[in-house]
Amino acid sequence: MKLGRSLFTGLVAGVLLALALFVLEGASVRSGSAGLNFDTDGPFAAVMRAVKPALPGLIARIALVYLLAGVVLGAAAGALAALWRPRRVLPVVLLELVALWALIAWAHAIRRPALFDDVAPLQPLLAALVRSGRPWHVAVAWGVLGALHLAVLARRLREEPRRVRGVLGATGLGALALLVTAWSPAPRGSQGPLFLLVGIDALRPDRLPVTPNLAALVRDATLYTRAYTPIAQTEPAWRSLVTARWPNVAGSRYPLTSQARWPKLPTFPAAFEVQGISTHFETDCSRFNFQDETSGFAHRRQPPRGALNFALEKLRFRTVGLVGDNGLGAWLLPELIENRAVAGIYDPLGYAQRLSHRIVEAAQAGPALYAWHSTAAHFPGDPVYPFYRRYVRDDAPLQRRLRMVFTPIAGGAKGPEGWGRADSEALYDELIAEGDAQLGVLLQGLKDAGLYDDAFIVVFSDHGESFHADSPALAGATPVHGARLTDEENRIVLAVKPGRAPHPATDDRLVRLIDLGPTLLEAAGLPPLPRADGVALGHGEHLLLYAETGFTHAAPTAFDPQHLALAPRSFDAYRVLPGGVLEMTDAAHAQVLAEKDLGAFDGEHWLTRAPQADGGSKERCDSNCEALAAFLERVQNEPP
Repeated sequence: MKLGRSLFTGLVAGVLLALALFVLEGASVRSGSAGLNFDTDGPFAAVMRAVKPALPGLIARIALVYLLAGVVLGAAAGALAALWRPRRVLPVVLLELVALWALIAWAHAIRRPALFDDVAPLQPLLAALVRSGRPWHVAVAWGVLGALHLAVLARRLREEPRRVRGVLGATGLGALALLVTAWSPAPRGSQGPLFLLVGIDALRPDRLPVTPNLAALVRDATLYTRAYTPIAQTEPAWRSLVTARWPNVAGSRYPLTSQARWPKLPTFPAAFEVQGISTHFETDCSRFNFQDETSGFAHRRQPPRGALNFALEKLRFRTVGLVGDNGLGAWLLPELIENRAVAGIYDPLGYAQRLSHRIVEAAQAGPALYAWHSTAAHFPGDPVYPFYRRYVRDDAPLQRRLRMVFTPIAGGAKGPEGWGRADSEALYDELIAEGDAQLGVLLQGLKDAGLYDDAFIVVFSDHGESFHADSPALAGATPVHGARLTDEENRIVLAVKPGRAPHPATDDRLVRLIDLGPTLLEAAGLPPLPRADGVALGHGEHLLLYAETGFTHAAPTAFDPQHLALAPRSFDAYRVLPGGVLEMTDAAHAQVLAEKDLGAFDGEHWLTRAPQADGGSKERCDSNCEALAAFLERVQNEPP
């Protein structure tokens, strides 16, 4: 009878506490949370109007996660409380329940401190955990709690063996429910072939020393030391990648280009699909790289696009991060659990484990092309344990240590006080190391499934990153890519591991991002895309690169006061379509194109042309200028 009363009390208390947390956290949602401060009653009102139809269903699923957490933890608290045979059940149940929640929160505050970094009252405690907390501290606390209950259990077992069996049974059912959410089947035997394309956002080649898993892959691969992207922004870079065309032909000229401006072009994923090779694209951040059916990928798994994704980071339902970072949570709330934009709630290593299983399953079902866009170094840039202790100095401001802080860069802007370029690069290194750990999970999953040796694996970056090394006034300001044509922003990582019996090597010839599609097609024995600008790696001598800038938060005048700057660096540049999709307005589109720097590169020498406010153009070229100019003119006039 005591067990039944204790379990009932625990269930009621657990559900009520979970619902109270749901109401409290829901009431705390505000426009200034999670790093991006915007007024939802101002220009973003259209975004919020577009989001509202999707919110009821989302909020209902969030409430369900809270309810399930309340049921499971309440039942566990009730079963544990019954061991004590208390005269008053409720106080003991509440103590057990609070202890369980506290230990879970403690563990997550160490593992993913960005989950709590915007809760002002917790800042001193969080700072102490970031400096000194270790996961084993929580493990010891769990051990002490478990040992205490085991001692009581042993005593009760001697006194009332039949009654205690009931407690054990209830506790076992609760533990089983928790284990089921984390369980995943062991991989079966290999099949394939697998063509794996991994794009690591913003990875610069000079960061290879902080990527041990990529370094291990390079030992089985060819490392291309002079690889470049034609445009240093993710969405247009990927559009050029899948079409093997220059950006001015592919149609995507900057993030959130209207897709009505994209010409219908053949893509290499579509060529794979036509030949019976299943094609998959996956990313954990769709803000600036959303692949629709025009990409050619038949199967796409990515967070929701547009207004809803921008609004999701405002939904700081932290309990989802505490109890939903598992397979069941990812099934119920993929737009939160598998969304990089939701700081703290998203678990990068848990996501990588689930992704690894999905890649293995696709390959075991038959021939597969699987592309993954990794966004560890992307905003909100919140490193998890142990990465947030790797490179950033211990006395750095807590908010900047745990997350990127976005600050638009304009002409005459200065970097923030107490945070310099070395700090920004240290945070970047931590995020890159975190992305490398995700890559390690994927590669280990392929090895465990017997797929690694025969897999054709390409690891690349879509662009680099600039930390304003040549602009001391911007030291520590938000890094940027796509603003200028430089090695910092346009030079990328590229490593290609062929199938069995790889031949590790280094290739110093100029290659381009647009050459990856033709390379994969050749590896699969498929014909090249018609009229492609890219060629398979190893083909073509003395290749040249066409490059153009994109559109960034940094106005061109931040780097050159005489540069033409027309387009607004604000929400005024965009419109919200039905369904919440964001795209640039026609007026801003014309202004962005007018602002663009254009360039040509032969692997050693750049020819660049930058439009000036006075109507002229500033040209820079140190050698091979006639050939580069002729190439640039040809590409600019190239039809689709």
